[in-house]
Amino acid sequence: MEVLIELFQNLLPVLAFIGVGWFLRKRLGINPALVSTPLVFVLIPVLVVYNVSEADSSKIALIPVLSFMVSLAMNLPALLAKKTLAKREDTNLLKSSFTFFNVLFFGLPVVSALFGKEATSILICVYLGTAVYGDIIGFFQVAKTKLSTKEAVKEILKVPFIYVFIVAIAIKIWGLEIPDSFSPVMDVVGWVVSALGMMIVGVHLDQVDFKNTKIAYFGKLLGFRMLSAALFTFLVIGGEYLLWESLDMEDYLILALLPFLPVASNISLFASFLETEEECFSLVVFFSILLSLAVVPVVAQFIPSPS
Repeated sequence: MEVLIELFQNLLPVLAFIGVGWFLRKRLGINPALVSTPLVFVLIPVLVVYNVSEADSSKIALIPVLSFMVSLAMNLPALLAKKTLAKREDTNLLKSSFTFFNVLFFGLPVVSALFGKEATSILICVYLGTAVYGDIIGFFQVAKTKLSTKEAVKEILKVPFIYVFIVAIAIKIWGLEIPDSFSPVMDVVGWVVSALGMMIVGVHLDQVDFKNTKIAYFGKLLGFRMLSAALFTFLVIGGEYLLWESLDMEDYLILALLPFLPVASNISLFASFLETEEECFSLVVFFSILLSLAVVPVVAQFIPSPS
């Protein structure tokens, strides 16, 4: 019960920023770039570099590979959903919805509540794998719907994550140690990253007509996504465990949370880029958060408390 209380104490203040984002966009007409620019170009890079420097080298080499494999495998259920549940949706946006998980914005407060703040570095390793797929391969797939291959590659080179990833790995290889005095500051940065990430969701909900929303449709689609992700995550983790068993139990448990995290808010940005179905995919993000909010506390009951 204490874990559940801490879980909601961590999540609810962050989720409240969805409403803040909606209000700022609806009533004040705030430019989404005011939220996304400092988040993408400053706060997330700082958080990633710090946590990669704190992570165990063997985990950086393996955990991102495993989470990348899950994201890649999720293309299969996305294509199946396109043929059955979501025939009218854009194929590339549907793939992005299935393959890219909200590891940072939603995952940070969840992992902090269940495993402690020291486990953040493990979550960042999970994020690296999903971000390599979503921010690079996933973005390329979406960009190709409007641009030539050469132009799409140029757009990818503008993605900050590529350079953040290189810098973070270089610092780790170099062996640069960040002073412990930075830890409290990084705790604040982590919270701000989650809050602003939720604010972006609210900003993209300002044009949504909830009165005519087909809740059953989104429930089926997102339920299928979550079950598919659970299956592929089980196969990936189980395969690694049977072949090598290279990770700690806590690492496996954090990886096992991946299927229950919402759709990354990047999908709203992708829809804006395509100028298509922006309302639909804003709802995908929003309802996936509600689903995760309902499922994660149940899953948390089966996770042992950190020693």
